[in-house]
Amino acid sequence: MKALHRSIWREIYQSKARFLSILLIILLGVSFYAGIKATGPNMLNTADHYYKKQDLMDTKITSPFGLTKDDIAKVAAIDEVKKVQGGYSLDLNEPDKNQVVHVMSYDLDAKRNLNQPVLTSGRLPEKAGEIVLDQRAKELKLAKIGEKLDWSEIEGHEKLNQKTYEVVGFVNSPLYIDKISRGNTSIGKGSIDYFALIPQTDFVDGDFSEAFVQYKETPKESGYSDGYDRLQSRDEKLVKKALKKSARDKYDAQAKNLAEGQKELTLGLQKLADGQKIIETETEKVDTQIKQLTQQGLSSGMLPVELKEAQNKLAQEADKIADQQHELEIKQSELAESQNLFDKLSAKDNIYTNRKDDAAYKEYQDNADRLSSIATVFPVFFFLIAALICLTTMTRMVDEKRGEIGVLKALGYTNWEISRKFIVYAITASITGSLLGLVVGYHVFPTIIYNAYGSLYNLPELIITYYWSYSIQSVVVALLCTVVSALVVLRVDLLSTPATLLRPKAPKPGKRILLERIPWLWRRMNFNQKVTARNLFRYKQRMLMTVLGIAGCAAMIVTGFGIRDAIGDIVDIQFSRIWHYDATVVLNDDVTKDGGKDYRAQRDEISNVSAHLALAQKTVTVEKKGVTSQDVTLDVPEKNKNLADFVTFKDRKTGESYHLDQDGVIINEKLAKLFDVKSGDQLKIVDSNNREYQVRVSHIVENYALHFMYLTPEYYEKIFAEKPEYNVDLLKFKKELSETQEKKLAQDLMNSENVMNVTYTSAIGKQMDDTMGSLNIVVWVLIVSAALLAFIVLYNLTNINISERIRELSTIKVLGFYDREVTLYVYRENNILTILGILLGSVLGKFLHNFVLKTAEVDMMMFPPIIHPISYLYAALLTILFSLIVMWFMHQKLKHVDMIEALKSVD
Repeated sequence: MKALHRSIWREIYQSKARFLSILLIILLGVSFYAGIKATGPNMLNTADHYYKKQDLMDTKITSPFGLTKDDIAKVAAIDEVKKVQGGYSLDLNEPDKNQVVHVMSYDLDAKRNLNQPVLTSGRLPEKAGEIVLDQRAKELKLAKIGEKLDWSEIEGHEKLNQKTYEVVGFVNSPLYIDKISRGNTSIGKGSIDYFALIPQTDFVDGDFSEAFVQYKETPKESGYSDGYDRLQSRDEKLVKKALKKSARDKYDAQAKNLAEGQKELTLGLQKLADGQKIIETETEKVDTQIKQLTQQGLSSGMLPVELKEAQNKLAQEADKIADQQHELEIKQSELAESQNLFDKLSAKDNIYTNRKDDAAYKEYQDNADRLSSIATVFPVFFFLIAALICLTTMTRMVDEKRGEIGVLKALGYTNWEISRKFIVYAITASITGSLLGLVVGYHVFPTIIYNAYGSLYNLPELIITYYWSYSIQSVVVALLCTVVSALVVLRVDLLSTPATLLRPKAPKPGKRILLERIPWLWRRMNFNQKVTARNLFRYKQRMLMTVLGIAGCAAMIVTGFGIRDAIGDIVDIQFSRIWHYDATVVLNDDVTKDGGKDYRAQRDEISNVSAHLALAQKTVTVEKKGVTSQDVTLDVPEKNKNLADFVTFKDRKTGESYHLDQDGVIINEKLAKLFDVKSGDQLKIVDSNNREYQVRVSHIVENYALHFMYLTPEYYEKIFAEKPEYNVDLLKFKKELSETQEKKLAQDLMNSENVMNVTYTSAIGKQMDDTMGSLNIVVWVLIVSAALLAFIVLYNLTNINISERIRELSTIKVLGFYDREVTLYVYRENNILTILGILLGSVLGKFLHNFVLKTAEVDMMMFPPIIHPISYLYAALLTILFSLIVMWFMHQKLKHVDMIEALKSVD
């Protein structure tokens, strides 16, 4: 038995190349499977750990009427609430710098603030007049530690107790994990550049402008899990219930104050009008008396003193009334603005938002989910190829040891004892490869991919986690690939008699192949070509395995390049070929009252605007049983004929162009797929007031980002029984603007009373390009991994090919073939099989590419399912490159073949 044990380890030592090839295939398969599978969960786990460490809020409460200490106490009294913290915030526009800063309060007295900032340099505020800034401000070189910020001339500074602040540090905040975007605002250019934290006592005393709530149960769940969403939603309802009456009371009190203010204003204006009438009457009397005296011949210097005093007194009273009128006009303007803001409130309640209302928070989850989706397809396909090659390798090993198995059976060893050699060999290679693969996979793949997102998010280093489920799955599959393969192949030999096993297998008989039955073609082939053709058809199993192995690797490389094409195309197609406008101006409700005269006047002064289109835009929800509800932007163009200049409507497959008609809507392709809708079908939509409507789908068009629905003003009136309110203006520029010019134009437009926000298509495209670009590293990981697998597959199959035919190759070498001719003798077959594998892989790659894209897509996005021809070429050249490298290695091996030893075996 000891001899048998020594034989097992001797076999591993003597067949190092085979053992290493199995180990490498398993290592690559396991590392790819476990690594890609772990990347998405690792990303979410790292972010969740960061949120919990920094005490990120679960709910944010804001109120246009402010939140009192009593409100905070009511929330704190809820059993499910762990902590509630009131705070202040203020947006300040620095016109000289063209920067908008979002200033938030930091409670110096709190043991620990919610949304605890992460210090990157310097220190946190410790007293009044100190400030810490967003790390982005440091990166943009807007300030440095020790610098004084003077806000005494900035509008809104009156809400602060301090006018000058000293920068004492820079921080990141869990409220802003996006490295660039800081949200929108209603002042300046419409977007926030960076945030700042100052002591809470530096805000003028008054009701809190916001409050952050953290619940007791939510930390038990991952922030990105369904369990967290369920708990957060449940506890938030309790907070809403606790503050509902208070919010309604404030709403009613504000309504009452506005009514009383309006009443006082009306009385004041009436009183002023009455006083003005009296003054006018008295002035008229005096003027009449003066006129009479003047007619009697008195000069102005001889008029009675009483008349002059009366005249002066009336002039003073007139001035007082003018001043009072000016004050009342200011009060009237302020009251009208307050009334306007009050009228915009959609409900008598506070505004409640949570983590998922933050675009960056949700986008990060979408990115992780995309990786998880890719991990459900690619690694499995990867493992199938590895299993195929392991089966071939173990089959060859059993065939080589056929005689040894016969000797062991003749000596009386049992089938189990004989099998142990192959089982131990397979287990050793599998377990070693799996363990190394798990270490490499869990550390390398997630780290590379996570770091690719480092340019997008302010998050800490990746937390590496070893997942037992993926580890066990990997090891089990690896063992199945090798051990089961060996036992299946070994089963036939173990059932054979020793005498049969001790005799070499008869070589496969030569047969006439198909080409020989085509005389005119066969006669024109030379000797080498005929030998190559016969060998290909003679060893059909080897041919099939080689073609399938290469095809699988080529398919994954094609898929990788195809995903890269989809990522690269989505921004170009969406923002150049489908959307043709350059800016979107969002207008307020005043536009519907005065037609937006203020804004239109400003827009018409901009010489760079070549065209514009007014839209009525609002968000609706599309619902269907069994399908996740989707938010859809509903657009109604004021002038239908101009819409084609701003948005292209066409069928992605046929290229047919469409236009809006009077009896239906146009929707995007992804929305139609999600709800299984075709042209002519009805679609249910729900507005913000929970009212349901049915619309008919006229056309389905190409679109890759977000969901849209377009309809004519006439059809809108028919569906909603109201006229559309045109609250958005699309602008086209004559020439492209620089980033500085865009900021300047946005700020100019935001000065209009009608404008709420300005966004540029270029900025949206750049942000989307950055997000999609981060996926490129994932694509290259897929491509490189597939390429490495292709190399190992080619090396392994070629090595098996040469091992099986070593006597044949030695024979032709003895007959006088040169080393190069011997190598080409083998590689003519390999080249043909490689080309066949590439062709088959290109076809398989297209199907795999489509499947991966559909799996990796999120609901709000669609990838262009087109693979560029150059990508097929890249995949082919990469596979051929590895084939040439393997050829060079095999050429070195063939040059040193021991011909005499090889020819000693008996046929």
